[in-house]
Amino acid sequence: MRAALCLALFALVSPAVAYDSIADQAKKAYDLFAGGLSQQEFLAARMGSKTFDDIAGNWVRLNGPAPKSGIESYGSDTEKFCKGAAALTLDSPNPLTMTISTNLKGPNFTQQYSLIAGSTFGEHTDPLPYLSALGMGPDKTGDTADAQRALLLSLTNGIVQIYRASPDILVLTRDRGYPIVLARCPAPATTAPPTDVGASSSEEPAPSSASSSQVQ
Repeated sequence: MRAALCLALFALVSPAVAYDSIADQAKKAYDLFAGGLSQQEFLAARMGSKTFDDIAGNWVRLNGPAPKSGIESYGSDTEKFCKGAAALTLDSPNPLTMTISTNLKGPNFTQQYSLIAGSTFGEHTDPLPYLSALGMGPDKTGDTADAQRALLLSLTNGIVQIYRASPDILVLTRDRGYPIVLARCPAPATTAPPTDVGASSSEEPAPSSASSSQVQ
């Protein structure tokens, strides 16, 4: 009883959990969805320079939380996918354009995203390399194959919204689609070349004759 009373008094006198102020929360929202730009800058095609800054390198697509359990494995997924063919190479030749290229063992393809306005980008995927990588090249004939190709191309050519959630997280969203979350692959560890201890000791200069005569 006494312990329960002490806990209740502690809860009353303890400060409430401090949340960010409205101003701080609003700033985070504008940083995420508008790159921290003003409305004029946002509409003047300035978003690309914020979104694509220092984006070159390998990234991987993450899976969302597991259904029902909500368990996530973002860290282990990043480490695992970055070591294999699932890694994607991102680049931005200019502030208005981003490219995503696959690194598959077979045929590969590249998707291009061009800034339209604000955070809206046009997505373009060349049909032949893309369909060949998926095993749906021109050698597959018939009405069913044609319908499958049309569906695949409709899913990779259109309008998307791109947001830089953090320096190492990029998010692509499209109508009625689950967000595509890309995570930057860690830079490979660099190791210094081993030093030859024996060689360095053998290269020590021998005492001069003048020094020897002084010792004697």
